[in-house]
Order: sequence, then structure tokens, then C-alpha cells
Amino acid sequence: MKLRTGLILSALIAGLWSCNKDANAPADNTPSTSLNVVNTITTDTLNFYLNGTRQNSVSSIYTGGATGYLSVKSGSQSYQFKKYGRSEVLFTKTLVLDTIPVKSTIRTDTIKNATTGAVTTITKKLKGYSFFVTSEDVSKAFLLKDTLKLNSDSATVRFVHTADGVGAVDVNIGGASFTNVSYGNATQFKTALIGSNRVVTVSLTGSTVAKATQRFLLSSSTAYTFYIRGVPDGTGKSVFTVGAAQGN
Repeated sequence: MKLRTGLILSALIAGLWSCNKDANAPADNTPSTSLNVVNTITTDTLNFYLNGTRQNSVSSIYTGGATGYLSVKSGSQSYQFKKYGRSEVLFTKTLVLDTIPVKSTIRTDTIKNATTGAVTTITKKLKGYSFFVTSEDVSKAFLLKDTLKLNSDSATVRFVHTADGVGAVDVNIGGASFTNVSYGNATQFKTALIGSNRVVTVSLTGSTVAKATQRFLLSSSTAYTFYIRGVPDGTGKSVFTVGAAQGN
């Protein structure tokens, strides 16, 4: 009986020590940054993980979709990408991300509006990263460091060529034009008028024939990154389409 009592007491002490150890474990104070993952693979929905924890916790990244800017750990981190519903790792990519403050006001202007009177226009700056997954081949993926300007009276837009195997393209986004953009390259941001049904067209450089035409809502205080997937004149899963990721 004494032996049994001693064993029980030892187990209780060990359990209490383990709980106390966990309670006193240092918090993870790794600085954070913002990361937007864009999936332009034509067939697969993706999830991405860090140390076994899924980072896109709200929803999976469908083909042509993006996570938006998520808070992730800065520094050198190895991310695992998996297809939706699959346990095996599609590929692992180490990303080195600087610690970046979320948002800062960089300009405030007061302008006169003939209809409403004085209007204050506030421009904010949002910094982060965008990681573009364009193929199951990890060597085709690329990372951009973003500086987004958010204007309270307009939208800002840019274009990133993400269709692997497609030549240079010309793009018009609600009147903002970008020409001769080749794969893996991003344009600078331009200001665009806000409103619904803003037309976005994509044509091969040197041709006036639009290979993709879509309409988007452009809102103030929002920066848009437009991108493409598929192939010109493609059908089914390879249809040539435009996607957009927002930062605000």
C-alpha cells in the first residue's frame, strides 16, 4: 500500500511540475510582418503552413484567389504548401521577411469640392509582402515587397504578370494603363477612379485584341493588385482570367 501511495504521489508531483513548466514557458514574441499569398495555379486549391500550423485559417486559397495580407512571423521562416485535402507537402519555401509596421499616415491634404465643400484627403501607407504561387514548381514562385498607398478619395492599382508561359501583356485597369509587362514583373501603383463595373482588359503586347475582359468594383482607401492566370484563348481550367488582391 505504501508503494502504491508513493507512486500516486510521484505522479501528482510530476503532473504539477509539467503544468507549472508550461505556464512559465516564454511567450513567442517573434516580430511580425504582413504576407499576402496569391494562387494562380490553374487546377489546385492550396493551404500554407508554418511549423504544422495552417496560416490561412479563414479559408483555403482557391485557384485565382489570394489570402489578403495576413500577420505572420518575420525573419527566415520555412513555409509548407499543400493541396486542399491532401496531407503530403507540395513544396517548402523559405521566405526571409523584414519586420514591418502595419500602417502609417504619410500625408493629409484639404481640398475644395464644389458640391460638398472642404474634403480632407488622407493618404496612408501599408507595407508588406506578396508571394505568388504560379506553378507546382517552386522555382517559378516569386516574392515581392509591397508599399501600398491608400488614398481616401481614390483607388490605387498595379498589375503583376503571373501567367507562366504567357508572353508580355498590356493591361488597362479602369483607365490606368500598363504596357509590355513580362512574366514575374510588377508595375508601379497608379491612381484609379473609384466606382463599380470598372473594366479591366488584358491583351498580348503588340496586339489590340483583348484576351481577357472583366469588371471590378474599385473602392477608395484600397490598393488593388491585379494578376492573371491561364492561357490566352484557353478553355475550362485554363481559361485566361484576371484576379485581384486587396490591401486596406
